[in-house]
Amino acid sequence: MYPRHVVVPGATLALTRRTTMRKAFLAPWHSLVSQGWLYCLAEAQQEHDVAVHLTNLVVTHQHTDITLEKPNLGAFLRQLHRESSCFLNTLLAEHRYDAPREVFDKRSCHAMRLMDAAAQVTQLVYERCNPVAAGLVQRPEHMPGNVVDFDLW
Repeated sequence: MYPRHVVVPGATLALTRRTTMRKAFLAPWHSLVSQGWLYCLAEAQQEHDVAVHLTNLVVTHQHTDITLEKPNLGAFLRQLHRESSCFLNTLLAEHRYDAPREVFDKRSCHAMRLMDAAAQVTQLVYERCNPVAAGLVQRPEHMPGNVVDFDLW
């Protein structure tokens, strides 16, 4: 169960959720990891009428920026994390890895409201540079799973 967030229709939110025990379930260990994540995200987006601006898988956590059309953040997050967790558990089991049952940790998804364009750009740059700051790659464009080309912004 997700705790209640202050949900404002039309608000842009930066979402972050970590994996269980910070394990690398979202790492690009298989090409289907990012494809499966995108499929689950698109399905939840369509079902709950949410605009997705950015998503980025960073090995042990994910960043996703959205704008809500309705006050349905909880339903959107439940579907996204349930479906992506089922997908990743299945993929792990098919490749003979121990499936954790719970891919995402017990803490709720962090949702930060981006109040204006400056906050949105700051968050975008932070999410873009996060893999470099974590020491995963030397340049942001080298991070597999970075699915939105920064030049499009």
